Amino acid sequence: MSWNFLVKTAAILGYFLQLHSVCIAAAAGGPWDLITSVPSSAGREGEHPLMRAIKLLPDIRDEYELLLKRGEGEITHTVASDKGFKALRRLDGERILLIDDTLTSGARAQSAASALSNAGATVAAILPIGRVITPSFGPHVEAYWKKQGVSVFDFNFCCIGDH
Repeated sequence: MSWNFLVKTAAILGYFLQLHSVCIAAAAGGPWDLITSVPSSAGREGEHPLMRAIKLLPDIRDEYELLLKRGEGEITHTVASDKGFKALRRLDGERILLIDDTLTSGARAQSAASALSNAGATVAAILPIGRVITPSFGPHVEAYWKKQGVSVFDFNFCCIGDH
């Protein structure tokens, strides 16, 4: 990941959490104790780029802890697995904000949430940073993609409720 993209990813995440942490926590029944990320399902070398982006954010890096590693279960783009990831320690009673770099179908995030839950945690919320959009899926997706390319994104909304 280029430095420029890394900084942009950190900025989007930091700004979104600054604006919406309160409403996410309210919708989740309370604040989280820790933040962790969904590990790469591929054999990525070195530190995950999302972890690097989080470390650029003073407001959240102290809340971050690597809690998961790849498990023995198979995860595909559309099929989750309770054994796809494994918790690195017991998490009895801890509330977790789970951050995923890219949402395709939710299978990886669901697999990660299952591993955290099986270790005793409550996943307060799952926050994806990016969304896979494949314009070739159809004309409506292509039109959406083109519209997003010329839009200035406004974070001053809350899809969960008023805040």
